[in-house]
Amino acid sequence: MKTFINKIVLFLLLVVVFIETISGILAFTNLYLLGYPGSEIYNAINKSKKKNKSKILFIGDSVGNQLFSNKTNNDGINSLACNQAIGVVGQYFLLNNYLRTGNKIDKVFMLFTPFSFKNNLDQVYTYHYFLKPFYTSEYDSLFTETVKEQIKKIPYRQFTKIPHVFVTSWAPEFNSTDQIDYTFLSPISIEYLIKIKELSIKYNFELTILPPPTSIQKKDLIDRIDIDEFAKANLDQEFKDYFNKITYLDSTKFKDGTHLIHPEIYTEKYRTELIK
Repeated sequence: MKTFINKIVLFLLLVVVFIETISGILAFTNLYLLGYPGSEIYNAINKSKKKNKSKILFIGDSVGNQLFSNKTNNDGINSLACNQAIGVVGQYFLLNNYLRTGNKIDKVFMLFTPFSFKNNLDQVYTYHYFLKPFYTSEYDSLFTETVKEQIKKIPYRQFTKIPHVFVTSWAPEFNSTDQIDYTFLSPISIEYLIKIKELSIKYNFELTILPPPTSIQKKDLIDRIDIDEFAKANLDQEFKDYFNKITYLDSTKFKDGTHLIHPEIYTEKYRTELIK
């Protein structure tokens, strides 16, 4: 009986070693990114550390990435837009990388839906989309106390770099119990919008926050947003025209109420107006 148990334990250990070894190889070679949920984030991170001559940079959520894909560079425009799940904090990391690499830019356009700013690293997506790429020593010094406190609430955060966890989409169940007293700007969004604003002063570029096309079905929700939140955060200048610039479209123009079916139609509109 003892011999049998020893064989079972040895077999299980060999299985674990095999799985972790294969996972490690996938991580080292980046093969895990093929079909990986959130691969656009890693593409944005890699691009943020490369030199580029473009004078216009886009950051933003997944709708921003639809309009200006981070897989392409066109007409003097570079894009690091990727996913709302990394929060404004993740957008700041990307922009900070890009500037510290030595890139010189004249304008930064932040394409964010009105609902992306509520992300306070309190989503079920935070573990996979934010912690896996950014919960590292490289970015630790850029975490505010608010970010650190939010991360502490996420279970198994210390295991994100275990190979088989990292290369799969596995994430623990996480339902935030935070009390929300804001309608638009989360505390973390405020902190890192201010930091992005500081970068614009330090590196002498113009920051413009833009809304992508939005479903008309969400207009009632947007109309309920407390616009006093910008003023309280000293961000009223950055958002003064944001809501006036929202283009409302019929719901049939969207795949899921948020993402456009034909984003290329609107890409040209944005490109023409912004370059002009």
